[in-house]
Parts: sequence; structure tokens; C-alpha cells
Amino acid sequence: MGKKIALVIAAVIAAAGVGTCVTGTVMEKSDSTGGNTIDINDTASFVPGASGKVHLVKEDFFEIEKGLCLYTPYEIEDYDCSYIISGVDTNPYAVGRYLVPRDSQGRYIYNVKVIECPDETWQKSYDYVIAYYEKLYSIVSEDPDANPEYLKTLTETLSDNGREYLKKTISHVMCEATPTVNYGSIKMTGIIIASVGLLAALCILLSYKLKARHIVLGFVVLIAAGVIVILFAVRKQIATIMSLKEYQTGAYTVKYTADYKLDNMLESGITNEADLLAWAGKNLFYGLPLSMDGKAFGCAAFLVTDENGNHLMGRNLDYPETDCLMIYCDPKDGYDSIAMVDLSIVNIGSGEGQMSPTSFAGRAATLAAPYFVVEGMNETGLGVSILELETDELHQNTGKKDVLINVAVRAILDKCATVDEAIAFFEKYDMNTMLGTSFHLFVCDKTGRSVVIEWFGDKMYVKDNPAVTNYVICTGDAFIDPGNDTRYEELMKELGDCKCVADNKKAMSLLQKVGYDNKNNSIGTEWSCVYDLDNFTVTVCFDVKYSEPVFITKDTFN
Repeated sequence: MGKKIALVIAAVIAAAGVGTCVTGTVMEKSDSTGGNTIDINDTASFVPGASGKVHLVKEDFFEIEKGLCLYTPYEIEDYDCSYIISGVDTNPYAVGRYLVPRDSQGRYIYNVKVIECPDETWQKSYDYVIAYYEKLYSIVSEDPDANPEYLKTLTETLSDNGREYLKKTISHVMCEATPTVNYGSIKMTGIIIASVGLLAALCILLSYKLKARHIVLGFVVLIAAGVIVILFAVRKQIATIMSLKEYQTGAYTVKYTADYKLDNMLESGITNEADLLAWAGKNLFYGLPLSMDGKAFGCAAFLVTDENGNHLMGRNLDYPETDCLMIYCDPKDGYDSIAMVDLSIVNIGSGEGQMSPTSFAGRAATLAAPYFVVEGMNETGLGVSILELETDELHQNTGKKDVLINVAVRAILDKCATVDEAIAFFEKYDMNTMLGTSFHLFVCDKTGRSVVIEWFGDKMYVKDNPAVTNYVICTGDAFIDPGNDTRYEELMKELGDCKCVADNKKAMSLLQKVGYDNKNNSIGTEWSCVYDLDNFTVTVCFDVKYSEPVFITKDTFN
């Protein structure tokens, strides 16, 4: 009788687990956000009718009344608007607040639907702001030690002109927020519960025929077999992260043999860094969070030919202090490549608040590294470098499939053997950039052709050119400021003097001439590389140590 009752209880547990899993699946399919991420400071995505996830800083919430708050993004230096959000509990002691998931930067993640703000709600928010400033003015005006300039600012804010300005800073578009639901966790919980119930039921049923020790032995064998199957399934991911080694202080190598699902990435049509990180987390390392911390960088690249006919691509990366990763990719259906990754972009390194590259989390995060290369070459002799432009972030809209520029760099290393093939690839896509800025590309091959590719508006421009820095090259509005940065002019002069003929040592000396030999402005030349496109080798000098070059080959990564 006792076994029968236990069997019923086990069956109920299993059914509850299956129900939980089904519920999670149904909820996920009915989720209207579709996995999108909305940037409330991007007028193109923050429009009525949009839905998705937003990442919000808890300190920037101001409660107007329970369930209604004003969000002012102080994290953004030049913010120009405050946003009305409903459905957020600002009580720091609320249990629900602790259940809201956060990203790697500690920001709360909410599902939101963007709607037109009702007039009554907007007026209530405006009245709250005015009352706040009036109360502040009352306190400051009665303080004999108050700063006169601050009192003047408050007076101007509460003037007629100031009130009109405040009206403009409160958005008439608002968010209806609900806490983000981790559907994967719900489904996994259901699977675990169902598994426990089924295993218990199986044990009870087997106990009618077998002895307890036989049942235990059977389950040990079953579990061991399951572990072996799982390890076999992820063997390439394990091999990749275990191949990460510290080559020298601040420089690491990894041999990437896992599948980074490039074709799926290209089909995703991702246009921003948040969606890229979400995609990588979901598809490459099972939900491990990533964050980005891109900063402005200055670079230079060129192509020369040595006396033996070998084609050499030179490249400087000028950047704040960072660790780097030299990555060798061996895709199943693509060309092998050697490339460089700035690890600080994904918050990996030895800096404050960064994950150590050799920690478990740091190693796992390098599974996303193929999509963050800033330069490299493949085995066919194609070289590419990505360089920043001092122009606004780009998001083309011509009806073609979207691609992020750093994903495109990965794609041409895998798929293209010549400059012409790379150009043909880019013509199929609408280009998108991220980190608040735009970029252009220097692409070259071992035929001796080198081009600069740029995107402005909805057009792509291509110009044959032997060198590039961080200024527009392809259009008639090319900008070079001799009073600020003469690297391009110096490079072109040197290349003209040598007629683009230089050996490895000469190419490295050119990089030294146009690099930054200090960090007085927080910028220095982090590395200088000379890629031999004909022999698939790289010479690297780290941190302007030009007397200490290192020679990188395919065997370096073994």
C-alpha cells in the first residue's frame, strides 16, 4: 500500500514538472517582446507600438506615485529627456524588486510596451517635477550658505521659459513595464521536477522486481552515461576555452574550434550591441551574461609589398590600456584565420571591474570572441582592419538584411578570399555600427589590392587606397586636420617615398612613426601588427616595445 501511495505522489510530481515546462514554453511563445532590446534614448527604436526589453539603472527612478515613476538616465552624459514608466516598484524593500533580473552592469531588465502617454499621466508627471523644484528652491532660498549660482539656476528653472523647457524634456511616449521572465529557468525547473518525479516512479516500479543495490547501480550507470553524452556534445567548446593561454603579460592566445554559428548570426539581422550580447549569451555559452565597454580609439593601417613579392598589412591599435586576445579560428565551412581581439570591449582583462581572462567566467566569455575581432587575416591572404570614424552611429535602411560591422568583419574572414569577394559580401547588407560611433574598413589581399570601405547614409563607398587612419577617405569631403592628427599625411608620404615597397622591419618602423609612444591622454599604441598575407604569419609588438617583436604562426596556438 505504501509503494502505491509513493507511486501516486511521484506521478503527481512528474506531472507538475511537465506542466511547469509546458507553461514556460507557452509563456515564451506568447511573449510579445520577441527578444528585442529597446534603447529608450534611441528615437528609432523607442516609438509607440514597440515592445522589448529595457535595461534601467535603479538610481535613476523617481516615484511619482505607486506604480508610476519618472526615469531620468543620468548615466548618459548628454541626456535630453526623462521618461514616464508604469509598472515599476521603486520600493527598495519590496520582495518583487529582488526578483527582477539584472544585467552584468547591475541594471534592472524589464519587458516593456511603448505607448503614447495619456495626457492625464503626462500632466501628473510634469506637476511632480515642478513641485520637486519648488520644494528645492524653498530649501535653498532659506539657506544663508547656499551657492548663489545654484539658486540662480533654480530661479531660471522655475521661470516661464524654464517651465516651457521642462515640458519639452518629459517624453510624451511612455513605457508599460513588467518584470522580465526567465522562460529558460521556468522550463529547466519543470524538467528537473519532472525528472525527479519520473526517477522516483521508476525506482518504485523497479523495486517490485529488483533489489535496491541493483537499482542504485543502474542509476549510477545511467547518470555516468548522461554526463559522457553531455561532455561529448560540448567537447569543442571545452577544447576552445581550455586552449586559452597567457602568451605574455596582458596578451593571450586561444584556438577556437567550436561552432560560433556565423550563418545563424548573419540571419538574425542584429543591429545593436545589446542584441548581439543577448544572442551570443543564448547561442554560444548558455546564458552567461556579457557586457560591453567600448571607448574611442585611434588606429592606422596600410599595405606594402616586400622585395620577394610578399604582401604585408600593417596595423596599429591605439587605445586606453587593455588586454588583448590573439585568436585562431578554424571554422568547419570557412577559411582559417588569425585575428586580434580587444578584450576590454567585453569587460575582460586585468582592469578594475573586469573578468580575468583565465577565470572560468572569462574563459567562457571568450566563446563570443570571434565577433569582436578588430583586425586579422585568413589563410587565403585576405586582410581586414576596422577603424573608428568620428561620425555618428550608422544604421542603414535600404531593405536589405542587417549586419553589424564587427560581425561583417568575422564573416569576410571566414567567407572571402579577395577584396572583390568582400565588397560583394557587403553589397548584400545594410550596415550597422555600435558603441555610439561609426567605423570604416581597410581590406586588402595578396594580389596587392587594398581598399577603404565606408558607409554614409544609405550608400557604401569604396576607394582603392594604400593606407587609412581615422578620417573619411572615400568621399569628396575627406577630412584631415593637420593641427590635430597628421598620421595619414605622414603615412602617405612614407609610402610614396618607398613606393609601397617595404620589408617586415620597415613596415613595423612605419607603424612606430604613426603610433602613440605614451599615454598622457589615456591613449597609447596597445599593439602594432604586420600581417604577412602570403605566408599566414604575424609579427606583433606590444605596448610600443618595438625592440621585442614576437612572431605568430598557426603553430603558436597549439
